[in-house]
Amino acid sequence: MAEHTLILKLNDGTDIIPALEKLAKDKAIDYGFIESGCGKIKEFEIISHEQKGSVNRTLFKQEFELDAISGKIQRTKEHGFTIIVRVSVSSTGFTSNAGQLISGKAAGCLELGIRKVDLKKIIQA
Repeated sequence: MAEHTLILKLNDGTDIIPALEKLAKDKAIDYGFIESGCGKIKEFEIISHEQKGSVNRTLFKQEFELDAISGKIQRTKEHGFTIIVRVSVSSTGFTSNAGQLISGKAAGCLELGIRKVDLKKIIQA
């Protein structure tokens, strides 16, 4: 499968999801994986699963260190994109939170690694 990794550098205050969509358009990404990240995020909202099966939507205003990130970028038939980003973050008090990112901004400099996949090279079994 032919693939290569792109690094997306986001400046302070840049919206993460729209920046990923712009990268996908500019680099003609039909399918890609978000495989790495380094930096902090702020003013973000996540959806997470809580105890007893409930779903919680939480807005965080302060900066959190990005501990882990994963997700995918997929072009839709309508020429839009489905972008799913999962994050694990921690604050200065070592409080961790994880979930699907609904919205958020880079705090300082945020770098994301996106692996672009050539769909013509995928073998389906």
